[in-house]
Amino acid sequence: MALHVYVFLLVVCLLSLARLGRLDWFDLQPSSSRGGAKRTALHRLLKPRSPDDCPACRLASTPSSGGEPAPARPWREVKSRRGAPKRVNTEGFACPNQKCLYFGITDDQIHALVGDGKHGQAEQIQTFRGPACRTTFTARRDTPLYRLKTPSQQVGMVLSALAEGLDPSAAERVFGFRHATITRWLTRAGGHAHTLHERFFCHLWLPHLQLDELRTRLRCSQHVLWLWLVIDPCTKILPVLHLGPRIQHMAHRVIHSLQQLLVPGCIPLFTSDGLNLYFYALTAHFGEWIEVCRRGRNVRQWQVAAGLIYGQVKKSYRRRKLTRVTPMMRLGTEDALKIALQRMGFGGAAKHGFHRAGESDGPTWDSCAGSSHLGHGSAVPTPVSSPGMVASVLPFCASSPIAARRARAATSARGQVGGATLLATDTSHGRRENHSTMDGA
Repeated sequence: MALHVYVFLLVVCLLSLARLGRLDWFDLQPSSSRGGAKRTALHRLLKPRSPDDCPACRLASTPSSGGEPAPARPWREVKSRRGAPKRVNTEGFACPNQKCLYFGITDDQIHALVGDGKHGQAEQIQTFRGPACRTTFTARRDTPLYRLKTPSQQVGMVLSALAEGLDPSAAERVFGFRHATITRWLTRAGGHAHTLHERFFCHLWLPHLQLDELRTRLRCSQHVLWLWLVIDPCTKILPVLHLGPRIQHMAHRVIHSLQQLLVPGCIPLFTSDGLNLYFYALTAHFGEWIEVCRRGRNVRQWQVAAGLIYGQVKKSYRRRKLTRVTPMMRLGTEDALKIALQRMGFGGAAKHGFHRAGESDGPTWDSCAGSSHLGHGSAVPTPVSSPGMVASVLPFCASSPIAARRARAATSARGQVGGATLLATDTSHGRRENHSTMDGA
């Protein structure tokens, strides 16, 4: 009896398979299983982020424990009218005591600073005193020359030689100072230059920015460093430079620093390589909070700026050689990108198309499609306060010569892919080490 049941079930299975084959069931299988079928690549849709995902934005939004300090009353209204009149100009100096009521106030009509004599053997250094808190400090406080006995002219001469490219070892032989002393001067000057850079290099209006990261190895092949940079192809300036790993936290840090330098309301056009970390960082910093009604109550929702345009260049490698370059739109439309590039004088870049995320890839570029050199456009002046001062102080930064040499080496060794809309350059020489979109300076 059991044998008859087994035979019956086997016959039913065979008849079912035959009927499925007659209905062309095997033709309904996915195209990837067929040998001659052509696959259609679809780009993954990315989910925007909010400022809550950025550590720097969360730290800045944390409410402070103390309230706003009361405005300081001018010292000339507080002090007695008796005594000698003020003879030393104290404009631009402030009391360094954080507990003082006039801390950080540089206006000589408000703060309580008077001259307290001079000191020094090689040079006469002015000393200031705050009658409100009885704090004394010198005019060189918080400068590279603070507590240095070497004359300032000699220090400036050594730093100028280092800025021109002289090696610290050669400077030791030429000027006669110890290598440790020269290195300490250079470190101090670099920190002071960074402070001045943050003070004056702000409120920028940059219509187009390129995001990129350069890879290098230090001492051994196991130690890899990434240099994150933002470059303006019009003026060739680098608003942001950060050294760190290739992670999402660093991408947020780069874009957060960039947003602090821009004029409020400025939304540049962004281009980069295929690194998706930039998309999350851009959507988290360019937008606004809006009130929406959900289930009968108002909640805050982050809305990405409507005018934000971001395009990527996806590179495909095979056997360590660049085989395909695919432009793709992450934010905005292709027409908006073309119009923005044409307004900035990059007419050749508008000839090539971009593809929205979720659509199939278009045809690859070839050399006959024409080339677009976004860096060859006319220079647009950037409103920067005291650019001459910043330009003269920046070479004193200790890390600037190293970063400049790496950037020049990467730029000189770069090969350009013809017809690249987003400056799809290849600086890896067939390796996957550097996917660079930085324009040639």
